[in-house]
Amino acid sequence: MIILDSALKTLEVVLAGAITTTQLPFTTSYVDVNQTTFAASAATEQDGTTNSTTAVTIVSAPGATTSRQVKFISVYNVDTAAATVTIRLNNNGTTRIIFKATLAVGDTLQYAG
Repeated sequence: MIILDSALKTLEVVLAGAITTTQLPFTTSYVDVNQTTFAASAATEQDGTTNSTTAVTIVSAPGATTSRQVKFISVYNVDTAAATVTIRLNNNGTTRIIFKATLAVGDTLQYAG
């Protein structure tokens, strides 16, 4: 399970190079848990597309006194060439790579927590 336990932490996707024809779509889902009562307070999803070598937030930071539990991540390579995809944690500007792989055309990166 990936947990964002600070309003300064986000998850990002970034590609190693420019796409050939089409940006890669992503979908994520997560549950927010109140850190005081430890009760689930919201379940939601985010979706969008990559932006070549510019990092895109795929799971935004939780609010104060909240932990965000990432349940699912999917990135699909719809481009006409292979794409190297990096999923990383951004902690107030300091990034940590969680996953990096080259996706062939038609491949999907999936994480299920």
